[in-house]
Amino acid sequence: MDPYPTQDTNEVEAATRLSRLGAKVVDAVVGFAPLGAVAIFVPSAIRVGSLGSLVIFVILAGVITLALLITQIVLLVQNGQTIGKKVLGIRMITSDGDTPSIWRIFFLRWLPFAVVAVVLELVLKVRGVGNLVYLVDALLIFQANRRCLHDLFADTHVIKA
Repeated sequence: MDPYPTQDTNEVEAATRLSRLGAKVVDAVVGFAPLGAVAIFVPSAIRVGSLGSLVIFVILAGVITLALLITQIVLLVQNGQTIGKKVLGIRMITSDGDTPSIWRIFFLRWLPFAVVAVVLELVLKVRGVGNLVYLVDALLIFQANRRCLHDLFADTHVIKA
């Protein structure tokens, strides 16, 4: 049974800006934890000279990172939540009240912005200018409806779960 049945977007409350930021921070910490462990372990492994244990540790960190990425994708497809959204009690829905498909999430919420950011960097040949795309995207959260540009583009809402 679906724990989150289809909801009318007029009957739900938008997630707060702070809860959305908090979810992003939790997701970043969860996603970078294996890389942080590698960054801490690598210098000591190099000093000790244990190349074999270093390789094993880096492979293990890669496997853990891949497992976390798969977990995040599965949670998004099943409930419209990442680990961070789940921890903060928010979720993503479409304007129809359904959980968005992975195609909507990838091809409408993420890919267009990544492509525009890369194209800007290549065309303007200014390192970091692509980040302006993400800045404009995020700043739109200050609208009354609390929807970022990627929400508008993909016709999604982030709501209190």
